[in-house]
Amino acid sequence: MPIQRSRDFSWLPTARSCGCDSRRLNCLDRTETARHGSTVLNVRKRQVWKDSHPARFIPELPEKYIRLFSHPGETVLDPFCGSGTTNVVAMHLERNSVGIDINPYSVDLTLERLRSEQAEGGRSTHQIVKGDCRRIMSQMPKDCVDLIVTSPPYFDVVDYGQKHPDQLGNLHHYDEFLLGMEKAFEGMQRVLRPGGYAVVNTQDLFKKEVKCPIHSDYIQIGRSIGFQVHNVNIYILNYSTGGRLVYGYPVAYYPKNDHEYIVVFHKGDS
Repeated sequence: MPIQRSRDFSWLPTARSCGCDSRRLNCLDRTETARHGSTVLNVRKRQVWKDSHPARFIPELPEKYIRLFSHPGETVLDPFCGSGTTNVVAMHLERNSVGIDINPYSVDLTLERLRSEQAEGGRSTHQIVKGDCRRIMSQMPKDCVDLIVTSPPYFDVVDYGQKHPDQLGNLHHYDEFLLGMEKAFEGMQRVLRPGGYAVVNTQDLFKKEVKCPIHSDYIQIGRSIGFQVHNVNIYILNYSTGGRLVYGYPVAYYPKNDHEYIVVFHKGDS
């Protein structure tokens, strides 16, 4: 099982290895598909994290969409790979993966997780690249990945402990952040194969000084560059329901975010 950090993408694209008919969306039967039929992802358990990355998501999130929108042998891209959850889940589901992150800690952590969890005899390939995904995706072959599952920075809400000027999470002007994300969306649209899906997890952010309906703005960006909006799902943050539920009482109302959005984009066949 090759696990590499080079920028040689000559191994892409890949072909499904499951033997399914080319018209099938996935390998799931009707009962398995029904388990993923809700637009709400509500995992009622507390995730125990083994690492200290500042931005993580539960493995059930990428698992749902990798099972729904890809086949074994195909390739999943996460252009903001963070702690590498998408890549690790893809490996366990016999998919190949590409992960990109501008933070060297994220790249090292993702490689460490892949190597520690790889199965003996595994045949999938996993390439983790350090750099700005907007530039890296321009170097990848066009139409070379089958699925994208990612969770970009929620504007500037997380301190990634890195001062790189191209770190989108360091931008403090929302319009500038959206311009940067538009370039990232253009890269995703370029490398995703026709007929493929791009799944983007995010959370809206409403500060006193700026209101950021991020998922809505992503929808507008996606449409403007040629993506179709397939669906919008909700992810319930069960680990985030404690503490004060309303801030600012009695002179203001700032509700606590207990959910995130998962926007599912589709790239047309032509």
